[in-house]
Amino acid sequence: MHVSLSPIGPWPVVVVAAAVVTVLTIWAYQQRLRGTSGRWRWIALGLRLAAVLLCVLAALRPSIVIQEKKKQPTSVIFLIDDSSSMKLRDEAGGKSRWTRALATLAHARPVAQGLGPNLDVKTYRFSKTIRDQAPEDESEPEGQSTALGAALQEAVKRQAGTGVAVMVVLSDGANNEGLSPSVEAKRLSSQQIKVATVGFGSPNAGPASRDISIRDLVAGPTVFVKNQLQIRGSLVVRGFPNQPVEVEMFVDNQSEPVARTTLKAPEGTEVVPITGLKYVPQTPGEKKLTLKVKPRDGELIRSNNEVGTYITVLSGGLNVLFIQGPHSPWEHKFFVRAIKASPDIQAEDVILRRPASEQNPNLSDADFAQGKFNVYVLSDVPADYLTSTQHQLLTHAVEKGAGLIMLGGRSSFGPGGWGQTALAQILPVDVHPGDGQLEPEGGIKFVPNLNATENFLFQVGSDRAESLKIWQTIPPLTGTNQFGSPKPNAFVLAQSPGRPSEPLMIGGSTGSGRVLAFGGETWGWARSSEVGRKAHRKFWRQIIFWLSHKEDQGDNKVNLTLDRRRLAVGQKLEAKISARDAKNAPLTDVNIETKITREGSKTPPEPIPTFNEGDDWRGTYLALGQPGEYKITVRATRGGKEIGHDDARFLVYQDDREMENPAADLGLLRDIATTTGGQFLAPEKLDDFLRTLSGKIYTEYVAQTEHKIWDNWPFFLIFTALLTLEWWLRKRNGWV
Repeated sequence: MHVSLSPIGPWPVVVVAAAVVTVLTIWAYQQRLRGTSGRWRWIALGLRLAAVLLCVLAALRPSIVIQEKKKQPTSVIFLIDDSSSMKLRDEAGGKSRWTRALATLAHARPVAQGLGPNLDVKTYRFSKTIRDQAPEDESEPEGQSTALGAALQEAVKRQAGTGVAVMVVLSDGANNEGLSPSVEAKRLSSQQIKVATVGFGSPNAGPASRDISIRDLVAGPTVFVKNQLQIRGSLVVRGFPNQPVEVEMFVDNQSEPVARTTLKAPEGTEVVPITGLKYVPQTPGEKKLTLKVKPRDGELIRSNNEVGTYITVLSGGLNVLFIQGPHSPWEHKFFVRAIKASPDIQAEDVILRRPASEQNPNLSDADFAQGKFNVYVLSDVPADYLTSTQHQLLTHAVEKGAGLIMLGGRSSFGPGGWGQTALAQILPVDVHPGDGQLEPEGGIKFVPNLNATENFLFQVGSDRAESLKIWQTIPPLTGTNQFGSPKPNAFVLAQSPGRPSEPLMIGGSTGSGRVLAFGGETWGWARSSEVGRKAHRKFWRQIIFWLSHKEDQGDNKVNLTLDRRRLAVGQKLEAKISARDAKNAPLTDVNIETKITREGSKTPPEPIPTFNEGDDWRGTYLALGQPGEYKITVRATRGGKEIGHDDARFLVYQDDREMENPAADLGLLRDIATTTGGQFLAPEKLDDFLRTLSGKIYTEYVAQTEHKIWDNWPFFLIFTALLTLEWWLRKRNGWV
């Protein structure tokens, strides 16, 4: 116990003030009581001085501080690891780590509860997060990662206001997420919290274990009927070096694989790329692909021997052959970019760099067979880069229904020698060797005829007015081939401005096929701006559709495209929705409703918000639910009436970090115990360790209690009594 003073001001001021008040009090009494006698005057003065003394004491604000030793009840905390690596059966007798840990906890909990009447025993199970562990809860560990450091921190936070006698961690020590356990152990040490660790599992369960798993699968996501699909992935092989591993691919629920390949992991190599799997779908629709590896004897885990994904097989896909001449590569480059954005068009492209002969052709004659390709594009290709036989085959293919567009260039049309070939008879213009080039300074403005019968080709906006506005912003062509006279059945689709105008794009029909002659190159449009890039993409898409007679399908179409068909929990899925009318023009005045459901789940569908982006809609789904098969459905309505719908399925899987390296890290557990002043224990030693805590389950601490002498009612009562008595004496003796 001690007395503390806290004056209302600096000490010198308080002392001087007290002295002045005392002197003035004595002087005032001398003046007032002069000429009086008797002992009562000294009693009255003493009472007044006592009151002054109490005032001075109050100004010093004295307190009595009493120190007391108190005991605080503490907790014993059990943390049991419920990550999936605890299911490994590498304990004695073939038991799993989890089974052994549960048995150890079941023995230890009653021992802890018997250490004292006020002891609070807390039990949590942890993986990525922690939660209460009921004594009767023996459910299997399913955690996909281990955040040991965060679990230590959170367990202590939950004991706010209560001391921690010891924390007991039952784990394999395989930490793979979040806060470093070593850093958290140092913090606990500074708080004098000891951690006892009990280790389970073998350090040899990782690199020295035997396991085969399929980690990745990449396919599609779209392919055309009867086109070959390439499948890629990776295989992780541990403990089976130089042994053949057969990977099989299944489609939907078929009992027999559609493809298989055999791989080997060389000594010292764990990850092997999966190659050699090919699949040619024969029917359209959505297909589920599954890769499987047959389990081997001694494998650590068998649940990772297969993975799946979805692909969409398209029917009626358009096949395009783009043939580029030896000069400028830009048209070829930007054409490929534009067509890749169209899932229903598949393009093959080739660059020819030398003349051809019947004995040494650049391309196979089969490439020009009827039905091989829907559309052919010749970009600045000299006539002699194809053989005479190929000229005739191409002419025949176009007359039987294929489409052809010839683009301008110094080696195209007349200057390219095409006037002397069989192809000249199907072109919509006459071509002659003397036809030249027009390359005026500033280029040639491309003016499409939006009033033409085939104005669908130039519908690059949502309507005619917007399309006209976009075409006005498109940069001019750098030049054009000069055409001869259009043939009788040909029609001019675009020309230069002014009079006389120069035809820049001419169309026509021959037999069952369609042909376009385009005097310039379009790649400059795509490079000009984002608007130009989109217009270039739409222009080429509509060119391909028109040449292949696909511009009018007869129905509105709603199309859903997913950026992936397989994603891990926590990843994002991007969805793109387009709505087109019968002529493939975009529909923008529609309402889009998008929902996601989990296959086999009774929970209601989850709506996905979408936003308009140009002619399409986009939506994002964050996969935070349970792993499994999901279905996304899109419905487009106009005026409350459905105009089309589409759906697609995808797989959500759990990225299991636990199985990437399931080895027990007993060294980490030992370091945690050493850092905090605890012990690293074998499971059978935990009970004995807890019994050593008997009588030490309380932490003793010193509490200081302050009692203020001046700030209470007795002090005020005494002060009042002194002044009252002093006044009564003066009144009785006639001194007032």
